[in-house]
Amino acid sequence: MDLASYLGYIPAGLPFKVQAGLLDADLKIDFERAATAGLQISGTLEAQQARLADVKGRDLLGFDSLKVTLADVRPLEGVIHLGDVVLAAPRLAVARDGAGQLNLLATDPATGAAEKVATSKAPVGAPTAPATEKKPLRIAIDKFVLSRGQIGWRDETTQPAAAVDLTQVALEATAIAWPMEKPARFSGATQVAGASLKFRGEATDKAATVQADLDGVPLSLAAPYLAQSLQPTLDGKLSGQLEVAWNAPSLKFKARRLAVDGLALTQAKTALASAGRFELLDAEVDMAQHTLAIASFTATSPKVRVERDNEKRWMFERWLKAPGGTPSEAVKVAAPKSDEAAAPAAGANTQPWKLSIGVLAVEGGAVSYADKASATPVAVEITALKLNAQNISPGSATVSPVQLSGRIAAGRAEAGRFDYKGTLALKPLAAQGQLDVAAFPAHAFKAYYADALNIDLRRAFASYRGSVRFAALPAGPSLQLTGDSALEDFRANSASLTQSESPGLERGNSQLLSWKALSLRGVQFGFAPGAPLSLDVRETTLTDFFARVIVDPAGRLNLQNLTKKSQQEAEAIATAKEVDTRQNLGGGTTTTATPPASVAAPSIAAATPQASNGPAPIVRFGPMSLVNGKIDFTDLFVKPNYSADLSELTGKLSAFASDKPALADLELRGKAQQTAALEIFGKINPLAKPLELDITAKMRDLDLAPLTPYAVRYAGHGIERGKLSMDVNYKITPEGRLTAANKLVLNQLQFGDEVQGAPTSLPVKLAVALLADRNGVIDVDLPLTGSLNDPQFSVGALIFKALGNLIVKAVTAPFSLLTGGFGGGGAGETSAIAFAPGSAVLSAAAKENLDKVAKALTERPALQLTVVGTAGLEQERDAAKRERLRQLLQAEKRRVAARAGADAAEVAPLTDGEYPELLTAVYKRADITKPRNLIGLAKDLSAKEMEDLLLAGLTVNEETIRQLAVERGAVVRDYLLSKQLPSERLFLGAVRTNPSAADWKPGAELNLASR
Repeated sequence: MDLASYLGYIPAGLPFKVQAGLLDADLKIDFERAATAGLQISGTLEAQQARLADVKGRDLLGFDSLKVTLADVRPLEGVIHLGDVVLAAPRLAVARDGAGQLNLLATDPATGAAEKVATSKAPVGAPTAPATEKKPLRIAIDKFVLSRGQIGWRDETTQPAAAVDLTQVALEATAIAWPMEKPARFSGATQVAGASLKFRGEATDKAATVQADLDGVPLSLAAPYLAQSLQPTLDGKLSGQLEVAWNAPSLKFKARRLAVDGLALTQAKTALASAGRFELLDAEVDMAQHTLAIASFTATSPKVRVERDNEKRWMFERWLKAPGGTPSEAVKVAAPKSDEAAAPAAGANTQPWKLSIGVLAVEGGAVSYADKASATPVAVEITALKLNAQNISPGSATVSPVQLSGRIAAGRAEAGRFDYKGTLALKPLAAQGQLDVAAFPAHAFKAYYADALNIDLRRAFASYRGSVRFAALPAGPSLQLTGDSALEDFRANSASLTQSESPGLERGNSQLLSWKALSLRGVQFGFAPGAPLSLDVRETTLTDFFARVIVDPAGRLNLQNLTKKSQQEAEAIATAKEVDTRQNLGGGTTTTATPPASVAAPSIAAATPQASNGPAPIVRFGPMSLVNGKIDFTDLFVKPNYSADLSELTGKLSAFASDKPALADLELRGKAQQTAALEIFGKINPLAKPLELDITAKMRDLDLAPLTPYAVRYAGHGIERGKLSMDVNYKITPEGRLTAANKLVLNQLQFGDEVQGAPTSLPVKLAVALLADRNGVIDVDLPLTGSLNDPQFSVGALIFKALGNLIVKAVTAPFSLLTGGFGGGGAGETSAIAFAPGSAVLSAAAKENLDKVAKALTERPALQLTVVGTAGLEQERDAAKRERLRQLLQAEKRRVAARAGADAAEVAPLTDGEYPELLTAVYKRADITKPRNLIGLAKDLSAKEMEDLLLAGLTVNEETIRQLAVERGAVVRDYLLSKQLPSERLFLGAVRTNPSAADWKPGAELNLASR
């Protein structure tokens, strides 16, 4: 039967319109009229080719056939028993328009408002049937089968519009009954976007259980809805086994396995976050108890970009959209809700949610961190991230075993690593375990502490291996560290702490501090609320270090101003002082400061930390070793100002502590101005307050020719030759009493001719003639005494007084001075000692020649020898680079030895067999551009390739060549000294660094002269 002829009888107001369909019926109807009327219907009904449209005429529902078997239908008795209900190929189109109206609801075509289905009313005055007892409705369906179904969803409320299509929908249900005394069982399956969904379960009107299997459901189906509030797009595929258990009021969700593969959050083709796989095992959500329990959560190869821009907005702030779809910068913070609005609804579950995770694992993670909020951007890369944590329960004191490891890199340097194995508790926060950190790029995070420092940290790699214990206590945090630590490849610059305003003492760069390795062994560090901070170091080694040390006119070290707080305190004290300047003998001035009691005391007190800040820290250091150090020293406190270059400093300092008055033994050896032997020994406690020390320094045979630039600036004459020896002793008592003895010996000092255009010109030759004895020796004793606590005390004034006494001494012995102190002599024979290009190492042939020279000088005591080192920039540039590279390899060998606990001072010279391994190590640590492979990792290169790259990064200039020439002369002089020649007969002449002869060869010239 074609239903088209009967469409006019369908009530108005329905949410659909029947457009076509066929109806077949094979029914048996039994009617019995007795005391109680009876009607029984059985048979089959089948509708075919049905097509329904919504109120706007769009396709709504269609199916090939719907066959219903009526087993026992007794309408008058409220019994409906259906056998099989079979629905074949249904096609349902569900749509929501831009106004939010569903096509399943009846609406007024004019207004779009929902309508109720019109019902016919009995005519007015019609007789009313007598009321009969209404029997309860009982419905039973033996079996319901749906096959080859399709469901389409279109939603125009989103931009872009959402579209989801379910295909191959299949459903089978049995034992359906009402009232539901027994559960109905059902199962089904469908496909969406190429993914499969299967489900099964049973249900009543009071309880239900559903199990579902998902396989590759794309998360992009939710993209139109996420796009309303999220800028990036989300992608991935969801798979797993889910179970829903409802037993009113209880509702539980269980996931035996839930995984997302290929998860990616992207924006403009840039991956913001991704993961190869997220997987949950045995997860359960209890909606009534507000609990979420996860047996295992694993993230495989997760990657995330954590960024903050120069407007201090984190990346997730830029991800969000305002309700109108604009970017997050237009989003405003909502006003706080009123107490009434914030109060939970009556009967609402206010129990807080509880989360527990049995195992949390991350494999192969990567974090790209970039912070551009400050003038100095922060950029680090964390790779190979691995995490394994167990029994995690936020909001509780549960102790969770944790293992965390990974690699961290900044810039082009080789990546460092970190590894933690221990426990973690979240409330209160506490951690305890073993921490191993190597080559952590501390300089990459300088933006976070730069405001507190006066230095620019250019490079610093921190390492630590040992135990760590942290606890967030109610009174404050507590931390304890026990292990070994190191700070390597440290380099810090500072323009404010390295420049001197004194003429002639300026520096062309701002390098302040650097070292190859600072190794701290047996570190015990701790602080806790109410307890003093403590630091105990069993052994310390510092190798290949450099320091630019300046004593300012007020007597304060520049290194005391590494932090801005300490500098501010010093400036506050300085401004509180009254300045008094007096003219000194010889035209100089002495400046002293007296703080008036009414002004200085409050100011100084305000600048001094109060004792109420807590107990003083307790610092203890065991023996310290210093290896191959260099100090560029300038003293602006002493008048006239003084500058010294100390190198090859190696020595030891015994144990000292801040809570013990005992002084530590100091022993230090090195060279001054690259030529003079230097020894410093005595006792000192760097942590004692007030300062206490007893130091003796000896310098022997400092060749003065390299100091010609200073002589020209201050005296107008260069120095041809001369030697300086010095014995100095400084002793400061705990009361601040200074006792100093200074003994200086100048030997054979000889100035050159006046330099035209020099800033000043003094009669230096006459002064030397007056001060030197008949042997050409100037002997100066400068004893100093005074109190550092006395504001009238001035080292400069005492030095000028001592120099006046020295002049008086010279005048009292004129006969000896006038008879000629230097002795003259002709220009003796000249020879040369050859060196390999770029090297200052004596060859066997050179040593053989020097042996002959030594023998000749021994036999001729009246002869003197001047050694003039020579070098050429153009001729030796490449060779000097190679020699510098070998020095870097030797420094790396010392660093490795220091880290292994060996004595870095005893490290043997580099051998050819060690060269490739050390070359590789230096290359990996070098801050140079390195060839990378397709994935961005540094390529493995041959020794020749690494050597070429390192050589290209080395700089050889005029100063480098000058230093080479000085070193060559010193090597020749030292070799002759080893042959028992008196040092007073050996001199270093002014170096020559501009060879013009075509046949010139690297070497050191030997000039003979009589005494």
